[in-house]
Amino acid sequence: MEKISLTTAANTGHFAALPAQVGTLFFAAGTVLPPTSHAQDEISFIHSGVLRAVSGGQAATLRGGDVSFIPAGEVHQAEVLEDVTLSYVLLERTLDSSAS
Repeated sequence: MEKISLTTAANTGHFAALPAQVGTLFFAAGTVLPPTSHAQDEISFIHSGVLRAVSGGQAATLRGGDVSFIPAGEVHQAEVLEDVTLSYVLLERTLDSSAS
């Protein structure tokens, strides 16, 4: 087991430690999140509210209690229909040549 200490990333609202980032975000109703992608897998836990998301060409309505997974590199976007609070985890993909 490798112990990894979390350190607060200045002014970002999330904790950073390789190979993951964790944070909580709030988006007001009417917010449009433009298409984006990133190098990490993303898991989002919707605490409250409603948003309409499109990822990998598939649309879904996400509500409080839902969990979403977006693979690294996949373009995604969303429109917030009701105020949303969510927590996210961004997971780095690492290649371990010793894994079998």
